[in-house]
Amino acid sequence: MWGGKTEALISRLVRARIQEIPVLAFNPKKNDRYGTQDIRAHSGAMFPALPVLSGADILEAVQRDQPAVVGIDEFFMIPGALAAVQTLVKKRIKVVVSTLDLDSEGVIWEDLGQLLAMAEEVVKCPAVCAVCKADAYFTYRKGFAPSERLLVGTDDFYEPRCRNCFDEGQEAKRAATGEGSLFEGGA
Repeated sequence: MWGGKTEALISRLVRARIQEIPVLAFNPKKNDRYGTQDIRAHSGAMFPALPVLSGADILEAVQRDQPAVVGIDEFFMIPGALAAVQTLVKKRIKVVVSTLDLDSEGVIWEDLGQLLAMAEEVVKCPAVCAVCKADAYFTYRKGFAPSERLLVGTDDFYEPRCRNCFDEGQEAKRAATGEGSLFEGGA
């Protein structure tokens, strides 16, 4: 969400390539905003990547190409990616991942808790809140966007928000649809 996470991934992959370490990068086929043959940041930075549908595709390519470093963009979009990462780590292959940790409702993506627990290093790259300009860790889905959980899009459907502006936006969407308050009767 414009926080620089993909840019950070690309930077690490480029550094490994400069060190002459064999690198292989992956981009989910679903992530077709800028094509699938490269990992691309919103800034225009890019790194060559193989488009994949599943974690099994990642393992097949790694078996074939034998990299020492693997980069995975948009981890949450790749079914079976966690199992692939677990296999790669056991083989002592360095894995660098870029992903959103929460969906646009603030719900953690499946497998992210396990991925974070396995990680040797976690770097969060906050965006800038579209409303108040504070650090933004949430992806706010605009009210007119289609409703499927995994919706590939850019600023046409989403905007980065801080916790307060995210909660206020969610509350406003609930009020507009007549749903109950986000804050009623609970934590």
